[in-house]
Formats: sequence, C-alpha cells, structure tokens
Amino acid sequence: MPEQVSAPGTVLLFGDVNIDNLLFIPEYPVPGRDGLATQAETHLGGAVCNSAVDLTQLGQPAALLAATGTDPWADLAFSELARAGVDTTRLVRKAGMTTGLIFIAITPNGERTMFCNRAANSFITPQDCSANVLDGVNLIQVSGYAFLNSPQRDTAWHLMELARQKGIPISLDSGLDPVILQTEDLRRSLEFLSLCVVGDQEASLLTSETELHAATQALRAAGPEIVAVKLGREGCLIAWDTEQLVLPPFPVQVLDTTGAGDAFSAGLIYGWLHGFSPAAAGVLANAMGGLTTTVTGGAQIGLVELLLFLRQQKDYPAQAALAEVLQHFSG
Repeated sequence: MPEQVSAPGTVLLFGDVNIDNLLFIPEYPVPGRDGLATQAETHLGGAVCNSAVDLTQLGQPAALLAATGTDPWADLAFSELARAGVDTTRLVRKAGMTTGLIFIAITPNGERTMFCNRAANSFITPQDCSANVLDGVNLIQVSGYAFLNSPQRDTAWHLMELARQKGIPISLDSGLDPVILQTEDLRRSLEFLSLCVVGDQEASLLTSETELHAATQALRAAGPEIVAVKLGREGCLIAWDTEQLVLPPFPVQVLDTTGAGDAFSAGLIYGWLHGFSPAAAGVLANAMGGLTTTVTGGAQIGLVELLLFLRQQKDYPAQAALAEVLQHFSG
C-alpha cells in the first residue's frame, strides 16, 4: 500500500452539497423531444464535496462547511461523506428545506450538461459559522458557486475575511457560471487568494485579456501565488512567480467529465500543502482530473489506482515532476 502523508491540519471546503443524478443519453434532444437515457446513476455531488472526498483519498483530512435540507437526500449526503472520512461537523441542516439536487445529462463524448436546484445551499449564513469554525484549518477552499446568491455570498466573504485575519491561505475554484454572473465578486476575491483554479474562459473574463498567457499573468498579478488554468483535453497551465508551464493531458479514455475539475483542484491543493514544486502539483492535479473522467461520477479514484496509473506513464513529457509526485507517496 502507498504511504499516505497528511499535512498538519484540515482543509475546510466551503460551497455546495448536492446529490447528482446522472443520465447517459445518446444525444442531446431538441426542445420538445425526449432525452431517453440508456443508464442512470445517483452520486454524492457538489464541487467541494468531490474535492473533499478526493483529498481524503490522498490522505489529507478535509471538512465541509455547507447547508443541506432535512430530507432523505441530506441523509444520503451525510452517509456518503462519513463513509469517505470527510468531517461533517460543520454542516448545517436547514429545517423545511430540500438538499441541492443536480440532474446531469451525459452524451457519448463524455460532456455533461447540468440542471441545478441549489436549494438549501444558498441559505447558509455567517451566523451558521461557529466561533471556532477555523480551528485546526490549514487552508480554505471556496467554490465560486458560493458567490451566486446571498446569504451564502455574505458567508463566503465572512470566511475569507476571517481566514485573512488568521493568516490561513485561501484557494478558489471559480467555475464558469459564477464568473459570468458575479464577475466583480470573483475579481475582488483574487487579492485574498494563495491558489486560484480557473478555466481559460474564466481567466479571460476576470482579466479582460483574450490571450491565455496574458490573462494568466494578469491573474497572478492580482494576488494568487499559483494560478492553475484547466484546459480540458489540452491539459493545464500552471503559473507562479514569473514562470508559466503548460502540462499536457494524460492519455485517458473519457467516459464522464463530471467531477474532473474538482479532482484537479484537490490535486493542486494537496501538492501545494505538501511542498511540491508547482510543476509536480500541476502533474498531480492533471492526473487526478484526467483519471476521474474514466469513471462515472466524481470522487471515484483512490490513491492506489492513481499511483498505478502514474507509474504506467513512461512517455509523459514532464518526467521530473512526475517522479517528484511518485517519490512523495513512496516515502
């Protein structure tokens, strides 16, 4: 068994707890027609939930701060999180509300279209954060979706201010829709960040730069120590100090892209907390994101499967960074 090495403290993830209902359809229907699924599955979901489970799979303690309803979906979420070893003591149940539900249509190329009811997620308040909410926390991961609506948006700012006062680093996984809908809030958050995970479209929207490297440089200049740009089938771009590095994707057979970005974020966070070079943190993030696309649903990849996959990558261009990742887990 590979050695699991935990950084001191816990990663606290703030965002949404959802239940994902996956529907595999042969093609996306035109309006008024039926999308007849060939397969259906139900999984724990929500970006921070997936990242929290991914972190615990690597051996890094993780806790969630979020709101659920008091329905059976909440019971399922609590059960799945407990089974994965995620700390749920900061989760809040909102009486009379439903838990977040997402219906995901997945076409044969692995792309997914989501229909979301965020429900209780939007109603977590600053008052739901206990006085010791940040005790034992070594990093906060904030989902961009937490900025969509108040009072959840107010709670995000409350947490980030508390973290800054206590010197706790903050990571953001922006998401495209939050950047489109709440551009100024997400732009303002950059000065708080140590880590920033975006897609190429988000990078352009946040900086008004159309060229990728210029947008990434502008994001770095706004505050984050490391900027990671997810490029999908093109891999990722990692930027730090005055350097930028494009890391190619790992060769995988894509089945379902659900949760791939969340796994990417977990890999980057783990690498940064454990002192990886930026290139090695990017390699771990790339591998986790890529491997997640080979299964249905998010947060399905364990450490054993990850390391077996990495040891097979004899032709991957960034061999030095890959060796750094493998050396860390081999002890």
